[in-house]
Amino acid sequence: MMVLLLKVTLLWTLALAIQPVLRRSSAAMRHLVYACALAGALLLPLTLFAPPEVGAFRINGAGVLAASRVASQPTRRHVSEILAVVWAVGSGLLLLRIAIGHLTLSRLLREATPLDTASATPVYFANISVPVVAGLANPVVLLPRSAEDWTDSQRSAALKHELQHVDRKDLWTMTIGHLACAIYWFHPLAWAVAGLSRQEQESACDDAVLASGFEPASYADALVAAARHITPTRLIGCHMLTRKTLKSRIARLFDNGLARIPSRAGLRGAALASVAGIALVGMLAGTRQVRAGDGQVYSSGGEVTAPSLLYKVEPGYSEEARAEKVLGAVLLGVVIGTDGLAHDINVLNGVGAGLDEKAVEAIQKWHFQPGTKDGDPVQVRAKIEVDFRLF
Repeated sequence: MMVLLLKVTLLWTLALAIQPVLRRSSAAMRHLVYACALAGALLLPLTLFAPPEVGAFRINGAGVLAASRVASQPTRRHVSEILAVVWAVGSGLLLLRIAIGHLTLSRLLREATPLDTASATPVYFANISVPVVAGLANPVVLLPRSAEDWTDSQRSAALKHELQHVDRKDLWTMTIGHLACAIYWFHPLAWAVAGLSRQEQESACDDAVLASGFEPASYADALVAAARHITPTRLIGCHMLTRKTLKSRIARLFDNGLARIPSRAGLRGAALASVAGIALVGMLAGTRQVRAGDGQVYSSGGEVTAPSLLYKVEPGYSEEARAEKVLGAVLLGVVIGTDGLAHDINVLNGVGAGLDEKAVEAIQKWHFQPGTKDGDPVQVRAKIEVDFRLF
């Protein structure tokens, strides 16, 4: 898990670090970089399932690496398990919030009034406070009831802005950001990158509206009209604006030095560079492992440091052993791989009654700091003694 967090942190840091270089580039290009960084964070967990770089294992004599004593009473839950529960609860609540946000669309549509337009995307007047496009599979544009009193220019600007979200597939990139925040809710960079991604997608749509022929002053008037009655909503979608961004959005409209519309070649280049960056970050954690994974298994001592235990799960007591009051120590021979896991687990000295299996089952869940040789992780032979006692 620590490796994954390091990877996503590095990926998001790179996305933020490259933005000053793209400061005079289009908002669409910056949004693409942020969206790729969020998507990459969702893909990076797949790298954890890459096969470890380990070779043939041989069990030779080695010192006892760790011992574990198990009594019949319940053991205290490990702090890692508690953190896992906290993470799951946090992620579950955020995913529930996303689901509620999407379900809100159905309620709004039941009370909405269709607006006859030439757009292929349905448009409705609904009980909302700001224009928004919503609906991942079948997007619709919702205008607030107050938009019925807007001028034709204001309403046209709002429609053009929201339809740009549909053309740019922003609902999909927005969903990627929501999922990344739900999974990495504890990571401040997840929220930072997702927030900047939403900001840049709105700016990209502003640029597209201006490029279609709207004067900055007319479009600014439409933004002000849309901002007059903004209230919070649970609806998940691409909202036209927020009060916090209104001033900066209007100021940006009158900056004639900005690049508005990116070239296709520029977007392709940014996409390829982002994919290459994701792939590089995904491989970084495995570089040292691949270099050290020469198939040789070492014994600790001399230039080879012994592995150290980072996390363990206490084995349970089998019902058979408890009934027969069997106790004793199970000695296991293992190879601690460069991935920090125990491989090729063999029972060197067992006690039976199901305790040998319980010991093996527990050791498979243990995590170690791999042993090293010349600073590189290597596979190290070890023995682990699991002591079963009834008190």
